Amino acid sequence: MDARAVVEPILAAWPGGEPTPRVEVIELSELLESPRRVAARADAVIALLGEDESNALVYRLEDALGVATRPAVVLRDTPAGSPAPSDADGVLVEPVHADPRYLACALSALMRRQPMVDRLAGELNIAQASLGGVQGQVTRWQDEMQLAASVQREFFPKKTPTPDGLDVGVIFRPAGYVSGDIWDVEQLDEHRTAFFIADAVGHGVPAALLTLVIARAIRKTEGVGADRRVLSPTETLTRLNREFSERLTERSRFATAVYGVFDAQANKVTLAGAGHPPPILSRGGRIERIETDGPLLGVFPEAEYPQVEFTMDPGDVLVIFSDGFETAFPDPLAAGREVRLPTLTYLDKLAEAGADGQHLAQSVRRLEGQLDTQVGSLHQADDVTAILLAPTRAAVAVRAA
Repeated sequence: MDARAVVEPILAAWPGGEPTPRVEVIELSELLESPRRVAARADAVIALLGEDESNALVYRLEDALGVATRPAVVLRDTPAGSPAPSDADGVLVEPVHADPRYLACALSALMRRQPMVDRLAGELNIAQASLGGVQGQVTRWQDEMQLAASVQREFFPKKTPTPDGLDVGVIFRPAGYVSGDIWDVEQLDEHRTAFFIADAVGHGVPAALLTLVIARAIRKTEGVGADRRVLSPTETLTRLNREFSERLTERSRFATAVYGVFDAQANKVTLAGAGHPPPILSRGGRIERIETDGPLLGVFPEAEYPQVEFTMDPGDVLVIFSDGFETAFPDPLAAGREVRLPTLTYLDKLAEAGADGQHLAQSVRRLEGQLDTQVGSLHQADDVTAILLAPTRAAVAVRAA
């Protein structure tokens, strides 16, 4: 097939007012092997295929012309009257005997459109490069958040504690990678166990960093050996607030907390609160809220935290929880943003925990199952944390001789 004999009628029919393009004849193999090199010196491509060439070659041409990003027409030498060749994606495929005027108009229109195509291709390359940068940043962010979560978990008990004389159940569900809640249960001596929940203002990393400050600052005992002394909840929160306040440079950073000590010898609980939701004492099917008067941590350096005392009998369950529970059980009829509104349903759910006499681990599993069925449970509005405590034996009365 004489390439110039095919192309010259097309050039002769080139639309008036449009400059006639220059023609360079190259081997098809050069286009297939080096499409970018061809594109660098061509404004458009007319590819000629013989009668015996397979459709597979058309697809190879399509790939090459896609790399070259040049306007292109593939002319196939097919017998007159045979079916028209089918277009490949992005490439105009016509018989070699097609009307030169039609081919000239089509190729001219493609060439006029090409500057816009080139600009779009350039913008697409920039967008893809930016997207790659964003994806890399997101991956790094996820890695950093996972590392932050693992660091924060170092400040939590590795498993649910089992102190002497006390059954313990714990629910801890961060709303994201890291949590603004922190909790701890620790046996201090042969009969006293400390329990603690704090909730830093806000969400995400800033709140999680505050929990680390709290974890490092809290003191439950002082002295060593024979001089070691268990601090009262009032002392612990007072000292924590003072150190927490000294470390913070912004007064917009604060936290709520409940700290208590359980004495298994007398089944006595002593606790103090710092602006935290009142703990719930479930006793014989009744709910009693343990009110505390302490202010928020980190606001007033000289604040005082009065403590309350009460006894627990076997069957009683004390529940200390974060305010994430207030939105954990939405109104079943709520829709849209109403799902995020607080309800009081959580009080009944928490009070039911342990009321059936089961071990608290079983009560926790049942409560977690209830949490899983709530609307929005896959995207919690806030961290959800609770500590459930129940004495496991009757109190022992000790009198002075």
